Amino acid sequence: MIKKLFKCVSTAAFTTIFILNGNPSVIADENTYYLSSKSLLTYCQSNLPLENGICQGYLVGIVDSIYSGHQSEFVSICIPKGINSSDLKSLFITYATEYPEFFERPADGLFTDALAFKYSC
Repeated sequence: MIKKLFKCVSTAAFTTIFILNGNPSVIADENTYYLSSKSLLTYCQSNLPLENGICQGYLVGIVDSIYSGHQSEFVSICIPKGINSSDLKSLFITYATEYPEFFERPADGLFTDALAFKYSC
């Protein structure tokens, strides 16, 4: 029984490692980004809970990245208290639909522009 369990766990671990290491979509080069502005907009406009979660999680991650200092040298934002992830989602949808010419840009860039426009210090 223990041998079967060990074999099952080791097979699952090996498969996971193989998928993550062998899947080209998981590996990025230095000039690659994972999410275009158009893709993020699609997630943000979706009524599916999973896609809504992807949208809001991505946006909050960008804000956290700015506030933690990783992007603070590029943008200065001052988000007022009380703004939540749904508000950030609305901001992104409004801003992105006004600038469809930037749909192929990385999603973080267009959202950072929206933040700087709306919440500049």
